[in-house]
Amino acid sequence: MIQEVKTYNQLHSPPSIDYGSLVFIATGGSGVIYAIDEEKILKEFYDKDDEGVNVERRVFERLGGHANIVKCFGVINNGLILERGRSIRTTIKERGAYQIPLDTKIRWLQQAAEGMKHMHHNDVLHADVGCHNWITVDGRLKIIDFEGCSVDAGEARACYEWFSYKESTPAISRGTDIFAFGCAIYEILTGRQPYDELVAHADRFFRVEQLYAKSQFPEVQNMPLSKLMEGCWHGTFSSMNEILQELETVNLLRCTKLRVVPSLQ
Repeated sequence: MIQEVKTYNQLHSPPSIDYGSLVFIATGGSGVIYAIDEEKILKEFYDKDDEGVNVERRVFERLGGHANIVKCFGVINNGLILERGRSIRTTIKERGAYQIPLDTKIRWLQQAAEGMKHMHHNDVLHADVGCHNWITVDGRLKIIDFEGCSVDAGEARACYEWFSYKESTPAISRGTDIFAFGCAIYEILTGRQPYDELVAHADRFFRVEQLYAKSQFPEVQNMPLSKLMEGCWHGTFSSMNEILQELETVNLLRCTKLRVVPSLQ
């Protein structure tokens, strides 16, 4: 970890970028994403004084190198050079959730949980946990988009997606990250977001808020990882370490069930 932090600092002033060769990928509320090449992107903020730039830099400096946190190659005045990957949400939509093996899904979730555990251990709350902020790089899941994080219990600039937040006090906490993690599990398993039938309603935020306030969550009883999802939503889990333990238990049970027992002769 220490070596990775030094590497980040050494790349604080990266080589100049050939802006003429950049390829537009996407735009957001605070900036634009460009492809530099097959391995790197430029995340450029509209305003070099945008607080999001400073927050994201602080997060990368604090988290250092971690296998499940997207790699930062360096920074420029108004942006960052980051590792390029493929969105989990896009992968699910294109391949179809039920075409992706459960073992792959569990591995993704374990890797996401490892990344979040590292964040929480370093007093960083993501505040926008979800499949849209998880990518895969060479088959490994990595967490992205830290500009809106809460650092050291500071204010978060980000907000969770409409279906992945239950009103809480404080508004952002490990618990709200864990709740959203449960919603991401549901999306990975089904290819749908919780209560996606409400998406066309202008008041979907209010509707889902009322459902969650009554502890009414999607029916998952007959689904894999049902205990894990319900635990995230009902506040059973207080840490990502507990979630990792549950995922490991699920893995062990699956291995036991799949083990072939030779027939008695």
